Amino acid sequence: MTKLIPIFIDGGKWIQLSQLSRDHATKLKSFLPVGSLKKIMFQGSEFTDCVDFATYEYWFRTYQVKEQRHAFLDF
Repeated sequence: MTKLIPIFIDGGKWIQLSQLSRDHATKLKSFLPVGSLKKIMFQGSEFTDCVDFATYEYWFRTYQVKEQRHAFLDF
């Protein structure tokens, strides 16, 4: 899985779940606490399903470790 590049809006770094594959978006969403998804307005456009990049980055690292461990155990 390729790590997403954040969107910079109003001094914050964000990603949208819609940028991920359906499978990864579902896994990230199940990892998040309730209320973590944000709706952000930027230059007249509304960005829905946004997640703070730091949260996404933590999930990405955790998910990668799980995937690598699972692949290692398959041998």
